[in-house]
Amino acid sequence: MSGDSRKKYMENVENEKKQSLFVSIFAKFNIFKSMAGRDIIDEAIKKIIYALVILIPIWFLPITSNAVEFNKQVLMVLLIIVALILWFVKILNRGEIRWRSNILNIVLGAFALIFILSTVFSIRPYGSLVGWATHLKGSLINVLCFIALYFLIVNNFKGIKEAFGLLFSFLVSAAIVTVIGFLQIWSGFILPWGITKSVSFNTLGSVNSLGIFSAVVMTLITAILFVIKNKGIKLFLLLLGLLSLIIIININFWVVWVVLAIGMAIILMLGLMQMVQLGEKISWIALPIALLAISLIFLFFKPVLPLKPNLPMEVGLSYKGGWSVVSNTLKEKPILGSGPETFVFDYAKYKPVGINQTAFWNIRFSNAPAEIYSLATDLGILGLIGFLAVIVLFIVKAVLGLIKEKEDNDILKRFLGVGIFAGWLGLTVSWFLYPQNFVLMFLFWLLFAIYLIEGSSQKEGTYNLRKSPKVLLTASFSFIVVIVVVIGFLYIIGTRFVAEATYKRGVDIIQTKGDIDTGLNKIIKSTVINPYEDNTYQVLAQLFTLKLQQDAAKTNLPQEERFNLIQADAVNAINSATQTTVLSPKDAVNWALRGQIYRGLLNVINGASEWAETSYNEAIKLEPSNPFIYLELGRLYTNRADLIVEQAKKNTEDKKKWDEYLDVALKNFNKAIELKPNYAPAHFEVAQVFNRQGKLTEAIKKMEINFQLTPNDSGTVFQLGVLYYRDEQYDKAKAAFIRAITIDDNYSNARYFLGMIYDKENNKKDAINQFERIATLNPDNEQIKQILTNLKSGLPALGSPTLGPPTQPSNVPIEEQPKGQ
Repeated sequence: MSGDSRKKYMENVENEKKQSLFVSIFAKFNIFKSMAGRDIIDEAIKKIIYALVILIPIWFLPITSNAVEFNKQVLMVLLIIVALILWFVKILNRGEIRWRSNILNIVLGAFALIFILSTVFSIRPYGSLVGWATHLKGSLINVLCFIALYFLIVNNFKGIKEAFGLLFSFLVSAAIVTVIGFLQIWSGFILPWGITKSVSFNTLGSVNSLGIFSAVVMTLITAILFVIKNKGIKLFLLLLGLLSLIIIININFWVVWVVLAIGMAIILMLGLMQMVQLGEKISWIALPIALLAISLIFLFFKPVLPLKPNLPMEVGLSYKGGWSVVSNTLKEKPILGSGPETFVFDYAKYKPVGINQTAFWNIRFSNAPAEIYSLATDLGILGLIGFLAVIVLFIVKAVLGLIKEKEDNDILKRFLGVGIFAGWLGLTVSWFLYPQNFVLMFLFWLLFAIYLIEGSSQKEGTYNLRKSPKVLLTASFSFIVVIVVVIGFLYIIGTRFVAEATYKRGVDIIQTKGDIDTGLNKIIKSTVINPYEDNTYQVLAQLFTLKLQQDAAKTNLPQEERFNLIQADAVNAINSATQTTVLSPKDAVNWALRGQIYRGLLNVINGASEWAETSYNEAIKLEPSNPFIYLELGRLYTNRADLIVEQAKKNTEDKKKWDEYLDVALKNFNKAIELKPNYAPAHFEVAQVFNRQGKLTEAIKKMEINFQLTPNDSGTVFQLGVLYYRDEQYDKAKAAFIRAITIDDNYSNARYFLGMIYDKENNKKDAINQFERIATLNPDNEQIKQILTNLKSGLPALGSPTLGPPTQPSNVPIEEQPKGQ
């Protein structure tokens, strides 16, 4: 053997040794080798995908606050991860990769990379990764699972039989969704849990989402109904189609009719072409024509139905308002946007001021008016281009594939493609008209993948990993990296699920049993399991504040013990509020809450006033058009003024500071009124400032404005009566107090002043009636007893020389705040 030949021989031997080494390292993953002939791994992967397709539309669990979408996410991540691990085991088992490739794979990879980068640079990375408790469909982990679903289906399913099997599995699930949805909207509550006892509940999400889902299902059924020979399947499809159409008509949402009309139009155009090519009869077109006609009639003529379920109105942001948020966000973050699932922050920062004049001024919209808007703000121009590239490429490939002359005469195969494409296209159009939810996104990617199972553009390649040790090493390293990543995802989702369930149990205990201590312990435990949810700390901060009030009222405890409890509650409330701003510093709600907590602890914690001011100012930076934050900041300054009111009466320096505090408070209240002219709480507070300053005329004018805005608020009416009383306008004061007790029959304060006025009028009988009513409500109030004694003796109410200055009984005036804040 020559030197060169011997050298080459030794290299081959060495390579074989290395290859044997790499194979032996990963032999432990070859656990299914003895059963490889039966393709048990292939079957396991397919069964997991079938389970996913069937379960996702119907799956929900009432053990978490978000019973529907959150639990669908947990289920999808779990099943996708198991399927991916099995797929990689199969690759290592066979020693080769069989990969169906086309240009869409590259574009999808680029889109996923953009999503990852946007999450890394997000203003709230954790929320972008997994989503929020109430909105999570566009999070990174979901999108990666949707794309993984596409690759799993395309690379593990083949042929028309398996494609139809997947689609039919979905239709079986859709039938369950449709039956439950139909019963729900007509108040047929067959499910046992409390959350299901509402017409707005279904296993998908909103009622309008159920309508869009039904329109897509109707499109799929229309395309394949008349090419199915099996009578049982045909009957099933007919019944499902009929029920879907009934739901669509009952919901009667214009976007639903657009989706159905587009689906029918595509079926007519492409389906008719297929029938002509095959020389088949075209009598089948009667159904899509009828459905198209119905869609257009409801879309343009809007007929009124005699029988219609009483469905709740869905509130959403207008397209104009949504575009304002999108344009301003893209100016600030044009390339990668603000991060997945961060529209709520963008909305808070760029909310149009005009919304303050509507009934929805204090609603923080987490969804844009259309999903494409959210995509633009979340992912920026790059993400928008990436998604549009996926859509355009798929449409081009699908249309070219469907209009291309074919030798294949399989009518089922042709119409399956037409139906899937028509349903997918209608659903895609809805991305430009309406916000999507989890199931609609899942359906988008599912139809996308099923269509491509039989796509002619799919080229299958086989890559042998055993040919090169370097290739095998790379594949092995990639396998380990993927395993680490998916296990990491599984851990994040798993701990989040356990934490959410624990949190829900804590909230339920507080709401049903009133046991704050036990409920608090559960919620605290949820933060130990998952310390990254700022919403949980928001609730904790408010609960510790409530607990502080309860502990402060425990007069049976020694003073020192009670003081220690109050201090501990205050510290816990502050720590919880502070943690919300640490976890999500771009959320104005967290800063406003932190300010409220500090404002409520001015007498308990040193420096609370300064921290409250800092917190409110941060909130204003993040949500500058929210009048509530200016209201709260103004209240902080009135609190400061009240703390030094006695000193201000004694020395000039404190009086100057007192005046400054009230001036700043007035400035903030007026700013709130500037943002929302009909903002009753701000007018109320301005009147109170004028009252403190001794400007009775101005205070009365402001309180009268507030009364016009909230004529049925007993606290407002009472305060107006007090101002009239102080200004000696007794007739107006009496009318105000009478109105106050008409609104709230147990309003002791209003009855107190009304009784005093009757006494001034020498109407002893009515005066006695009022104070007897107060005595019934406040049986331990000694002053009321003395007043009654005086009145019954013919003396003035405060006629006793031993009676001190009057103190108002319990049931103090309400402090009005905007609902939902």
